Amino acid sequence: MLKYIAAPLIGALIGYCTNYIAVKMLFRPRHEKYIFGHKVPLTPGAIPKGKMRLAKSVGDVISNHLVTSEDIEGKALNEETETAVTERMVQLLKSDIDSGFRAISSSEEEYEAITTNLDYAVTLRMADAVKSINFSDIIKVKGGQIIGEQLGGSMIGMFINPEMIDSILGSISDNIGRYVDDHCYNFLAPEVSRSMEKLRGDNIYDMITSNGVSDEELRAKVREIYRKTIKAVIPELIAKMDIASMVSQKIEDMEVEQLEDMVMEVMAKELTAIVNLGALIGFVLGLINLIFYTLHLFSYVGLIFLVLIQLVLGIIYFSIIVFYFLFTGNGI
Repeated sequence: MLKYIAAPLIGALIGYCTNYIAVKMLFRPRHEKYIFGHKVPLTPGAIPKGKMRLAKSVGDVISNHLVTSEDIEGKALNEETETAVTERMVQLLKSDIDSGFRAISSSEEEYEAITTNLDYAVTLRMADAVKSINFSDIIKVKGGQIIGEQLGGSMIGMFINPEMIDSILGSISDNIGRYVDDHCYNFLAPEVSRSMEKLRGDNIYDMITSNGVSDEELRAKVREIYRKTIKAVIPELIAKMDIASMVSQKIEDMEVEQLEDMVMEVMAKELTAIVNLGALIGFVLGLINLIFYTLHLFSYVGLIFLVLIQLVLGIIYFSIIVFYFLFTGNGI
């Protein structure tokens, strides 16, 4: 009985062991081995030896097929995401402006700094706008016209000529100009601060809808802005991120042990199946040997048939290894 089951069992054991060793040799040895100064063949293992090429291949696959700008844009622009973003944006618009400043501030001191700088910037812009007004021309032209209209035909007007009026108005305009330059900011600052504080208590939603824009129109506009932003930003963002290089560099920086753990975590079942397949193939070959032995068919034809079967099964096994571990057609 033993002689009949020995061949299939030995074949299964050999197939299991050879496949187990083959899987392990994908990662081991992790470094080159030398004997008497000569490099031992098949060292290091296939994956450690082709680690850089594997990293580049995985990076290219992820960048070109798994995480593309079209995929991200499609996900960002689907109905569910657009509705959620629009609703969130409208809720933010309904919040008072002061809440937004506090949300981006990490402390009360930072909040005070932001609002103070904003008040200062607005006051400075308004002061510059006031200073840009040509008070001299306004006072001389308009003032001269008003004085002429008021004094025209009166007794006082007989004693005041246009040159005297221009001289008086010129002096007034110069003094006003200097006063504006020197005191404009200090005059505006308290008023601007009070107005800005009141404005921060308002919300943008009410400001917009109070001017005749309906809620539906506002939501449509927010959605339109979101779509345009996504279409403009995503391709540029993906290009700048360079996902292929990022993934490739991440894998290159891994130790071989980490890379092995990652592969085993993802493909443990598949690798186990390959090892078990070796045992099955060995068992089948042993069973075929037993059949030929039992039927006394060990002729040259039988041997050639067995060799062909082993060759075909070997090719199948090798193809499985290549498919699972090379990821691309470039090899390891």
